Amino acid sequence: MKPNIFFIALSIIVLSSCASIPSSTTTLTQEVLKESSGMHSLNISLINQLYANRKEQVNNFITNTYTPALLDNFSKNLPDSLNYKEELPHILKSIIPIINKKKDSMQSVLDAEQNQLIAQLNKNYNNFSTAGTSLQNLINSAVKLKSEEKTAISAVQSLTKNTINISNIENKLDSLLIHSGNDFSKLLKVHSIIKNN
Repeated sequence: MKPNIFFIALSIIVLSSCASIPSSTTTLTQEVLKESSGMHSLNISLINQLYANRKEQVNNFITNTYTPALLDNFSKNLPDSLNYKEELPHILKSIIPIINKKKDSMQSVLDAEQNQLIAQLNKNYNNFSTAGTSLQNLINSAVKLKSEEKTAISAVQSLTKNTINISNIENKLDSLLIHSGNDFSKLLKVHSIIKNN
């Protein structure tokens, strides 16, 4: 019976050295993920507002600068004998498509930029969200492991009536693992030197 208890205690100690994350970390990561979702929505809204302002500036440019300049240039090329009142509908029919084409061209450039920015933001957010979810799952697993470790340690201590000092064994095993790792690293260096010579 004692070897089984020792094996259980040893397993618990090895597992406990892997998980030391406080349970509040789970809540913190969940809040960070919620906040990132809000920030993503805010970024999209800001980009939409920015491009709405830019489109308004394009419309103002077309209305206040481009159209008057185009009309002025167009009227300079018309003969003096032309009756403007009679010909105005025909003149507008020929000028309005030019104005609309210029406006559409400028708006489409803005639309392409806006779509590209939003696509990149969505891609970045999806990557962050995926990584955050994976991190959340790892943290949940580590917290669950820590909780189960405490339960197992408590069970071992009740079975052994506290005759086994698990903390002391854990510290000695950690020290042994560290020294073994260092010694193994030195052996690998010696092996490499011998192999290269």
